[in-house]
Formats: sequence, structure tokens, C-alpha cells
Amino acid sequence: MRPASLTSSLSTSLLILLAIGCGPGIELPPTLPPEVTTAKAIKREVVEFDEYTGHVEAEQTVDVYAKISGYMDTVEFTDGDLVKAGELLFKIDPSTYQAEYDQAVANTNLYKSKYELAKTTLARNDKLVGSGAISQELYDQSVAAVNEADAAVKAAEADAVAKKVNLDYCTIYAAIDGRIDRTYVTKGNLVHGGAGSPTLLTTIVSVSPTYVYFDVDERALLKFTEERVAKQLSRHVPLRDRKIPVQITLADGTVYPQLGVVDFGSNQLDAGTGTITVRAVVANADEMLAPGMFVRIKVTSNRPKEAILVPESSIGADQSDRYVYVVDEKGDAQRRQVTLGSKQGKDRVILTGLNEGEDVIVNGLLLVRPGKPVNVTDKTTMQDPPPIDERLLPPEMPGDAAADPKAEPAAEPSTEPAAEPMKEEKTDVEPAKS
Repeated sequence: MRPASLTSSLSTSLLILLAIGCGPGIELPPTLPPEVTTAKAIKREVVEFDEYTGHVEAEQTVDVYAKISGYMDTVEFTDGDLVKAGELLFKIDPSTYQAEYDQAVANTNLYKSKYELAKTTLARNDKLVGSGAISQELYDQSVAAVNEADAAVKAAEADAVAKKVNLDYCTIYAAIDGRIDRTYVTKGNLVHGGAGSPTLLTTIVSVSPTYVYFDVDERALLKFTEERVAKQLSRHVPLRDRKIPVQITLADGTVYPQLGVVDFGSNQLDAGTGTITVRAVVANADEMLAPGMFVRIKVTSNRPKEAILVPESSIGADQSDRYVYVVDEKGDAQRRQVTLGSKQGKDRVILTGLNEGEDVIVNGLLLVRPGKPVNVTDKTTMQDPPPIDERLLPPEMPGDAAADPKAEPAAEPSTEPAAEPMKEEKTDVEPAKS
């Protein structure tokens, strides 16, 4: 049973609650419209870009292996050096192979002597066989002896050549110009050559030019094809002939000062990812691009055109939808679903859903609700997008000249350093997706 004091306390609390509930309602203070900042959407001439994640690979990579077995005698380079093709890298102890070669040369001289003796004997027997001084059988044997000695000389000479090749393999030279890795085998260690599991001694990668590989999605490829068909131009134009310039951004957001040029595209799409592998070649004399680096690739997708621009901060996201808030004549916020284009500095291209001159909310979005009034406390002006880099404009492609016979062929983008390297706002490089 409950104590009498506890029962009395519960009864008192219940009566207080009933008295409060039966009293007059409590009025909440009116909700004020959220304070926002607006700016008018602008229309400017821009060039749209497609951006991809790429990785750097050397144009040439050589793994240096030992072709014969033996003990490492000397290492003739310093780890990490720039080497030239034909430069001496390693020496393997040649003593065994030198002895084998000397023996092969001696055998060659021996068989040459036997060959000369056999020829002399044949010449003498050739005079005697006519007079009947020797039998025909003995003469035939002397002919066979000459042929046998000749074959022995050729075999000995071939063996000497083989032994000389093995002796030459004791000295290992660089196959290409490039940056050499550290040595994997030091002096005095045994290396294995030939078939099976030869010993890897080091690697060399070329420096300049270098390759950048990236994957282009199927939609971008179809867009290009549809544009070509709409212009009644050939859709089958090798990427190498299009001379498409690309801009490279490093992982820290630095824009690489030289442009690359697309020179290769795979002949089929990857059915698993719906992408095609594309390669760009770029000069790399200063070695800023190292094999294995991940970079961002920017490729122009069209010629300059006018487009609506809004600040990136004014764009909201709702799952897969993108939207902006526009303030109408009544001062209410109206939600507009938009289709986004490329990023232009701090601005974003709006393809559909917005008109030039409309008041777009650029600050204070969190408290804004569709159809509800807002308090515009400040109006700002949108910044103009970065100027168009003429170097990145796509050239007139093969087939365009057929449509316009007077059109001059487009100049190939220069890979020489620009007078003033173009800078861009730093952006993080996305990691590659496996």
C-alpha cells in the first residue's frame, strides 16, 4: 500500500495540472521572417567544362633485369639519377664468361686449322685420283672431310658468338632516357638471369613527355556524337586528330602551367563502368608530374556561349535534386528546381530553371521555407566568372572544314610554358575509384 503522504502529493499535483489546463491559452510570440541576402542572376559568356579524375603514367617504363647469372661487380649510377640511353648501369663479374668465350675462340681456331688441312688433302687427292694413284673411295673421304671441317668451323664460330653475347651481358646499359630508381641489388650479391625468375635490378621511367589517363563517361561520348550528327559531320574522328586540349590540376589545387593534348582513346567502352579510357600527352620537363599521381582533368565541352550564373553557395540539395530560392514580388521565397552546369570560379552555370535578373537568395538559406515570406536585409552583386582561357577552346575538328571550305585548320594547342601560368581556386582531388 502507498503511504498516505505520497497519495496526498499525487492528488495535489493532479489538481494543479487540471487548473492549468482549464485556464486561458498561452500565446506564442509571432515568428519573424528569416533574414536573407539576395543577388540578381547574371548572364555571361562562358565555356562549359567536363571534369574527370586521372592518373599520371610514364610514356616509357623499363624494368632492368639481369640476362645472365653471376655476382654483382659494380653499380655505376647513383640512386635517383637522370640517365641517358646507352649509359652504363651495372657490371656483373665477367671472369667465368670471359674464360668460356676464350675457349670458344680457341676451338674456332682449332677447327679452322683442321679445315685448312682437309682442303690441302683434298687438293692433293684431286690430282692423284685421275692417275689412279688413289682409289675413288679415298678421294670421297677427303671431300667429306672438307665438308665436315667446314661445318665444325661454322659451329665453333656460332658458339663463340653465343659466348660473346653472354660476356657482353655482364655489362648492363640504360635502354631509355629517364629517371632511374634505386638499385635493388648491391655489389657482391648473386643475381639470376635467363628464363624463369630473373633478378630485377632497377627500373627507369621516362620524364618528358608524360601521359595522363582518365575515364570519360558514356554520356559525354554520346553528346559529342549527337553534336557531330546534328552538324551533318562525320562522327568517326580519331581522338588523336581532334587535338583536344586539357587542363591539369594537381592534388593541392595548383593548375599545371602547360596544357595536355588528347592523343588516344580506347576502342571500346568498359561494360562494367560505362566509361572509355582516354589518354592525354603533356610536356613534363620540370618533372612536376610523377608517375602514379592523381590529378583533375578539365576538358571544354563546347564553344563559348551565354549562360545563367549564380553563386555556388545559393544552391541547395534535396537528395538528387538541386534547387535555388527566388524572392518574388510579394517578398515570398519560391523554390526553383534547376539543372546545373559546370563550375565557373565561385559561380555555377544554371542550364534550366532560372532566368537572368531574378533575385536569388545567396545567404540565409537554412531558415527559408517555400512560399513563406523572407526579410531581405542586404542585396549584393554576383561576381563575374573567370575570363575564358582561349587555349582551352576546342579546335575546329576534322570534317568541319568540309562544311566550310574556306575554314582554316585549327592550330594545335601549344605545350610550351605560358608567359603567366593560369591560376585557379584550389579544389580537392577526388581519390580514384576502383
